[in-house]
Amino acid sequence: MAHVSIKKADYLLDEKLMNPKFRRGYQVEYAKVLLTQKIAEMRRKSHLNQRDLADRLGVSQQVISRIETGENENLTIDTLTRLARALGHKVRISFHKATKDEISLEVS
Repeated sequence: MAHVSIKKADYLLDEKLMNPKFRRGYQVEYAKVLLTQKIAEMRRKSHLNQRDLADRLGVSQQVISRIETGENENLTIDTLTRLARALGHKVRISFHKATKDEISLEVS
């Protein structure tokens, strides 16, 4: 297996990100990762395991696992609001002006 340094990987990514189509796809996937990480973080801060959260939502533990690992490709607004409510939070969606190079999806 070839050895790739972090610097080389960063350079290759930076090079790929120059392509607008690649950059848009990358930004969307990156935002999805941040979203799934945020859901898992909120669950842990609520002192719940995946099974506890699943029970609150009336779904299986596997559903929560797929959401938190990004394997669920169909994460709807309804699902997000149900998750947020079960964790004592709310979902806030807002639209802001952006330049054409800015990421169009942010997770906070």
